[in-house]
Amino acid sequence: MLHAARQDSLDPYGLAGQWVTDALNPSVYTYEVAPVFTLMEVAVLEEMRILVGFPEGEGMFCPGGSLANGYAINLARFHFNPDVKKEGIHPLPRLVLFASEDAHYSVHKMAALLGLGENNVYCVRTDIRGQMDVHHLEESVDKALEEGAAPFMVVATAGTTVLGAFDPLPALADICARYKLWLHVDAAWGGGLLFSRTYRHKLVGLD
Repeated sequence: MLHAARQDSLDPYGLAGQWVTDALNPSVYTYEVAPVFTLMEVAVLEEMRILVGFPEGEGMFCPGGSLANGYAINLARFHFNPDVKKEGIHPLPRLVLFASEDAHYSVHKMAALLGLGENNVYCVRTDIRGQMDVHHLEESVDKALEEGAAPFMVVATAGTTVLGAFDPLPALADICARYKLWLHVDAAWGGGLLFSRTYRHKLVGLD
């Protein structure tokens, strides 16, 4: 029984890929040092977008969900003020982002790492099902504005780590459009449902 379990855990495609990368040991950070692998990455990302129903857009591979959230916060901050790339955060107002109280801990961790500060992550209440409370989000945005802060981002979650809850993405998107906030969806846990005909509806609004 134990032997069978070990056999079932082997992913032959992953093993083959591991052999190739270990043998070549490529550095793929620029086109100049790895033109073929760079083009392969672009092709794979394009095919993945088509498979999940996003024919347009861009993508990148991340080493994990925590850093993916960090990339998203950095991107949202740049969208808020592109000068931050050269000038840093000092000329900016106090930036505030919003996430549910059940969002992944990496949101706070990355806010600290990027110099925003954990206290500037406003936690939004969740309902009995673990979904972000849309009304409380709107109240929190208004509160931040009254404080003189600059709301710039909402982090939604598609599959929380504790309850597996999916935040109401269309409603959150409406609020973000109204206040001109960047909407990021942490779908590290539940994003795979894009491939499910039965449960794909839980990700309506992800696009």
